[in-house]
Amino acid sequence: MSEYVLELKEITKKFPGVIALDRVHFKLRPGEIHALMGENGAGKSTFIKVITGVHAPNEGEMYVNGEKVSFSNPKEAQELGIAAIYQHVTNYPDLSVTENIFMGHQKVQKLTRRLRWKEMHAEAARILQSLGSNIDPKADMGSLSVAQQQIVEIAKAISTKAKIIIMDEPTAALTARESEELYKIAESLKEQGASIIFISHRFEDMYRLASQVTVLRDSKYIGSWAIDDITNEDLIMAMVGREITQVYPDKKGDIGEKLLEVNGLSKAGYFADITFSLHKGEILGLTGLVGAGRTEVCQSLFGLMPYEEGEILLNGKKVMIQSPKEAMKLGIGYLPEDRQAQGLILQWGIGKNITLPSLNHFSKKGWLREKSENEVAKELGEKVHIKANSIFDLVSSLSGGNQQKVAVAKLLTKKLDIIILDEPTKGVDVGAKSAIYDIIQNLASEGYGIIMISSEMPEVIGMSDRIAVMKSGRITKVLDKKQASQEVILEAAMLEKKES
Repeated sequence: MSEYVLELKEITKKFPGVIALDRVHFKLRPGEIHALMGENGAGKSTFIKVITGVHAPNEGEMYVNGEKVSFSNPKEAQELGIAAIYQHVTNYPDLSVTENIFMGHQKVQKLTRRLRWKEMHAEAARILQSLGSNIDPKADMGSLSVAQQQIVEIAKAISTKAKIIIMDEPTAALTARESEELYKIAESLKEQGASIIFISHRFEDMYRLASQVTVLRDSKYIGSWAIDDITNEDLIMAMVGREITQVYPDKKGDIGEKLLEVNGLSKAGYFADITFSLHKGEILGLTGLVGAGRTEVCQSLFGLMPYEEGEILLNGKKVMIQSPKEAMKLGIGYLPEDRQAQGLILQWGIGKNITLPSLNHFSKKGWLREKSENEVAKELGEKVHIKANSIFDLVSSLSGGNQQKVAVAKLLTKKLDIIILDEPTKGVDVGAKSAIYDIIQNLASEGYGIIMISSEMPEVIGMSDRIAVMKSGRITKVLDKKQASQEVILEAAMLEKKES
């Protein structure tokens, strides 16, 4: 019996003009949860695709249970007990949960070739129950929450008798409570003998689950360590290739006059009696447990969700905001949480995405002045430090952190006073986070008023001048930076009503 259920030696994968993996090593022990970390673009996605048979390596060797293997397609990897659960769940929303679980390996009657539905529904229910879930196997996949869809993907892996399970950023779109449920499922799978490769940007995932961590950087293997043998500082150095001495930048400018005043804003079923202010050059953190109503409040400020009561004042004047177009005319910009679905057109170039909100500035008599448009796009791309060969590169080719920078650059084409950022560092690595924090602080120093929604308490404390905490659609506490701690914020996030 081999010491490792999976071993990669000197794996290299080349695409035209790009080395996606460069002599990468990896070892996975039986019953181990092994974290894989690295910046966006480090080679993690290609790593998954080599293991699952999507890509064949150009060089190197791979072993499963001590035997050398070479996959020509994903089916061969699946037959050897390898399965992957991706960050962006790859399902069929119009099919049932059972159909999704058994897609590609349905149970079929030998003589009639008819599907054995009763048996598949029963098996799906049994697997889901073993994961602590009461999801109806006959429910449409599209009716489930993201967390429930992740559970179905795990059930699918179990249905294939997978013993090597790759989880790619499974907690990125989950709440803290949902993440904890996923942790319990991962630990249960481990106890049943499965080995798990857990890919994440979140240190809390690694510390909560893994016993070993491997780091990739710039498509290369950097090293593997026992979790107890490496510090946060050394891990960050391994991931980004440089020391990040200060994750959260110092305040660079002064806070000026009041830009925004919100009084008693309410919408039945979403939020009630929301009152706060925002000043020039200020970063106002908006936090609380996911589902507290933070996004809905900001969508109302941007005209996406009409409010029913209350008032909004900009520079002391009452305004009615009924559409995003009106909001932007009034100087309010909004960066949505889901940048890929709501913030960017992935199959367009970087420059076209950046200038999209302001095409009227680059047109004359119905014709686009492309030279002027490209100059502005290039200038803004450089301002937010987008890493790309040119502004003509497709946004889909960029790492998550650079996609987020493109979304920020889009906002800067308009003359704005207020920028709303909804989870601006969600799904990006530690190096990209540091760069985005610098951009946010620079924007504040230029006089923008910034509302930053975040579920990460260290981020909220490190970046905000003031912090508004929400619970069940209400602001329960507003804190100055000096008052803020994780304990105080968490306590406020659990309050039922605002403290007097």
